[in-house]
Amino acid sequence: MAIFSRSINAFTGTAVLGASLLVAAAASAQCTINPAPDFTQNDTGCPTTNSIPDTNGGCNSLVGGLPSFQATGTLTRANPSFTIGGSMGQDPVGGSRDIDWYSFTCAENCFVNISVVAVTPAGLPSTVTDIFFGNPADCNSFGGFIFTACPAVYAEQCVTAGEHGVVVTTEFAAGGGVVCDTQYTITVSARFSNEVTCGTPASGTCGVATPGIPGCQDTCCCDLICTADPTCCILGWDTPCATQAQQPAALGGCGIFVYNCGPVAGAPANDCATNREITTFNTVTNFDNTFATTDGPNNGQCGADTLKDVWFLVQANANGNMTLVCNAPTQDVVLSAYNYGSSSTIDGTQLANNFIGCVDNLGVGGETASIAGCTAGTWYLWRVGQWSADATGVAGAGNVTISLEQVVYDTGIHAAVCTPAGTATNLGLSSGAIAAGSPQRWLAAPFIAADPDGTGPLDSWRVTLLQPEGFLPAGAVNEKMNWILWRRNGILAPNYATDQLASGQVVYPTLGANGEANIPVDLLLPAGDYYLTVFASAVGNPCRANDAQPVLSNYAWFIGAPNGMALSDASGIFAWRGATFPGSGPATEVVIAATTTPCSGTTGTAGFVRYTGLNGAYQNCTAGGSLAPVYSPAFHILGTPAASNTCPTDLNADQITGSADLSILLNGWGSSSPDLNGDGIVGSADLSVMLNAWGACP
Repeated sequence: MAIFSRSINAFTGTAVLGASLLVAAAASAQCTINPAPDFTQNDTGCPTTNSIPDTNGGCNSLVGGLPSFQATGTLTRANPSFTIGGSMGQDPVGGSRDIDWYSFTCAENCFVNISVVAVTPAGLPSTVTDIFFGNPADCNSFGGFIFTACPAVYAEQCVTAGEHGVVVTTEFAAGGGVVCDTQYTITVSARFSNEVTCGTPASGTCGVATPGIPGCQDTCCCDLICTADPTCCILGWDTPCATQAQQPAALGGCGIFVYNCGPVAGAPANDCATNREITTFNTVTNFDNTFATTDGPNNGQCGADTLKDVWFLVQANANGNMTLVCNAPTQDVVLSAYNYGSSSTIDGTQLANNFIGCVDNLGVGGETASIAGCTAGTWYLWRVGQWSADATGVAGAGNVTISLEQVVYDTGIHAAVCTPAGTATNLGLSSGAIAAGSPQRWLAAPFIAADPDGTGPLDSWRVTLLQPEGFLPAGAVNEKMNWILWRRNGILAPNYATDQLASGQVVYPTLGANGEANIPVDLLLPAGDYYLTVFASAVGNPCRANDAQPVLSNYAWFIGAPNGMALSDASGIFAWRGATFPGSGPATEVVIAATTTPCSGTTGTAGFVRYTGLNGAYQNCTAGGSLAPVYSPAFHILGTPAASNTCPTDLNADQITGSADLSILLNGWGSSSPDLNGDGIVGSADLSVMLNAWGACP
């Protein structure tokens, strides 16, 4: 389970907000649209019009490189409320959703309340309304819920003075969600604290007692505590007030963290974060938290608190994804991670500030968590503790193992999608059975797998993850994600049957915030030059002309990745894309969902053809940015350094020296690769080496 923010990221592919939402009910009240709102949406409404930019498209529609929020009102004590009117829905033709992004200002620290009423064209209350709240300056900050009642009431948010944002739309549905033109009214209101001492910087930290000095500097926490006990804001912020502020939200507190860890008889050596145990990768490290104390942030992270914590510190020796696997036979554990930068010295007071995320998915027995995008040289602190609400397990012995998937190749994030001239640009390259006449529309994306340690014995990679970035276009049905790795000879097109190194298929994955499709693999990849192909498929792929099930599948592969490679010759930049029927491939190729039948035709053997049809279609959406190379698809490859292939005659890495390897050898006859005996040319001596190694690899 990856450690990611629980906020909902803006998906900048097809004007869709993230789909992993929580469901919230709303209080029942009259569902009536305000006929005269204070502000009215300034876009074209719903359905969307491709020729006109969405002027309140927020993070999905950049203007001058910035998200296009529609500015609305300012909340003050004198004017604590305003309304916004507009329309939303799902376009029945294009399949996209109308998403309206608004910004507003709070004149001072306050508590924001948001409610939405929405009525369909038939006059019925909308039963699927999405509301998001966040900071317009940070698109990743927006988090929200699906509401199934009208009005939809978003939980009160304590905010600081300044600009904030609200987003409204309908839930996306493959068969059609809330129809255009569903009318809505958003009511934004503020509650201001009546405690004049709340939020005063001179009052001190809410988690520390200041007898005789009323209130504390955090308005949100101070208002909460003083509502329950007014004396905290009248007589002074004494010990009971500070103690309550340190309690988790579930117990009526603020989760204010104050670091404290002292010696306790019988406690393990790494009981305190400041006494963390330094460990190394791929090493089983034992722990026993039976007599451990608790010194980590007790703020209700992961929906519960962590008790009896022990601490482990590890330094990333390369860029990549770090994973901790905890084996805890007798207890339900919670894993939390912290970033301490270049320092191996832990400052306990900074734990809450350095927090990355946490995981509590499983019950008694263990837990797994990952940190995506670790940086070489950075120290990462792991907290392993017992779930405080666990009524079945008990603290005790366990072990942890930390590993790091390194970056084999990384293009960087794709260029943003925008509509500078009213037409969406930088969308993606369709990959799959996109039409009856294009059942194998693939792309060969070039990349280099560098030698992991330069000149040492680790001259290959054990590849564990392929991660392209793309989106699911409207109307496509994707059941499987397929991949093929090809050997690359300069800028030549891959030979369909003989250049394939490995291929495979997984269930079509849930896409990440940047459209990442996680494809786990296990293959040995020597340092060298390659192509990667990824594409979607489904049962009924139209390349099977006689099955009467022309189901279209499509994974639109984002392009414009800043660190990728582009093919270029005297005629300019180009790409290799699959022809209609590339011909028959090896038997290990699996491309049709739920089958083991290769999806290849018999009417042509062109394989890949030169493609230049994207010239001028892609633009720079970010001020000062660049799209060069414009044809570079966005993808990442992760793995771990490995030794040379101990079975050099296994040319296609399937752990067998057989007919597929012989085919590769014969196709290279007379050239310099694959040279098995080291004489610089592929010939009879190499054939003898292969035949003597025939069969399963040792």
